[in-house]
Amino acid sequence: MATNASRPGRVNANAPVRKLSKTALFKKYGVPIITTILVAAAIVVVGVLLKVVLDNYYFFCLKSFKFIPLTKWCDGTEDCSGGQDEMNCVQRFGITTPALFRISENQALLQGNIRLSGTWALVCFSNFNQQKAQAVCSSLGFNSGPTFSSVDVSGLGLNLPFSSVDLAGNQGIQVSSTGSCQTVVSIICQSCGVGGNRERIIGGLSTPITKYPWQCSLQYQGSHVCGGSILSPWWILTAAHCFQGGQLQVPNWRIQAGMASLSLMFANRVEKVYVHSGYSANAKANDIALVKLQAPLALSDSIQPVCLPGFDNVVTLDDRLWVTGWGYTSEGSGVLASTLQEVSLSLIPQDTCSHEYPGQITGGMLCAGRLAGGTDTCQGDSGGPLVDFGDNQRWQQVGIVSFGEGCGRPGKVGVYTNVTDYVPWINGAMKQGS
Repeated sequence: MATNASRPGRVNANAPVRKLSKTALFKKYGVPIITTILVAAAIVVVGVLLKVVLDNYYFFCLKSFKFIPLTKWCDGTEDCSGGQDEMNCVQRFGITTPALFRISENQALLQGNIRLSGTWALVCFSNFNQQKAQAVCSSLGFNSGPTFSSVDVSGLGLNLPFSSVDLAGNQGIQVSSTGSCQTVVSIICQSCGVGGNRERIIGGLSTPITKYPWQCSLQYQGSHVCGGSILSPWWILTAAHCFQGGQLQVPNWRIQAGMASLSLMFANRVEKVYVHSGYSANAKANDIALVKLQAPLALSDSIQPVCLPGFDNVVTLDDRLWVTGWGYTSEGSGVLASTLQEVSLSLIPQDTCSHEYPGQITGGMLCAGRLAGGTDTCQGDSGGPLVDFGDNQRWQQVGIVSFGEGCGRPGKVGVYTNVTDYVPWINGAMKQGS
């Protein structure tokens, strides 16, 4: 018998539907969601802060799963399993084999070391091709597309033997003695030394980066430490003394290029750092280092490599030299220049410089400045380039800012690493790191 009473398990179509209010919906769904988001955000913030604190004070050994003080990272002693704490550190590099090739200052003539005997000979143009040119430049540490041309021997006035270059499969590239030839090889391993300019910089002037597009800033944990110069999209030239004490951890270094103003943005990560194996902070000799980037720089009007000098380059008292950097603009100011500074200097005779710095000046150094004072480099300019405009109509780097007494003092000029003397070391280090 049917009745109006609803039966168990059936929905009464006539029963009223109760709707949750907006407040109830928010309490039921909104509050838990927001709480979850806030908790997750708090965990992320705490994690980031914890990582920052740990990164600033400790190094994490992944294999042995332990923390060690940062002072033990790159200290020369293995504190982590497998020596993890001594990896990704600044390395010392010395040349162990003689150079196979060198390039002259005048007309960029290629010379080969015949069977590594120490006998240098002009390379004949006959049978020289793009593949051999690439092999030659690769042996010098350059991987860009080289260009080469022929030069008539009759106009050179050089009394040198002749050689040929051969690619000998697994034995690599070889240089052999050959008879006389009418034309020899002139080679340029990459385009370089293109700038717009024809004063720690004391007495200097602000300058746009396009005038010195090879200039860059070396930064450690977000702070400018030294200057440097672009040798290729991969390599930066600087001073060895920039990498001292607790600043030997490669991952903490960055390179800023293409900007006249110092910035922490757009800095490039570093893969390797080589310092000269003969460098000594006490003696100050061999103050040179190379930095390799993790990724190549994108060349532009504001990012260009500077040229290396020829092996026979000689800086004269008549040469007009230029040095650039972001260092202090007055001695002891403690304030870096806000924009890139430039100053024009003159070469100081070696005997005069040796008199100013008794027992400190070696053959691998040169001095530049003004004896009257007023213009000089200062703290923060270290590692930066000293350049001149060569006879080949390209800017080339002849010096690296090394040391000096004070900034712009009368009778105390700046001392620079003589780049010409270290071209074989530079080529060897770039080849090693390629």
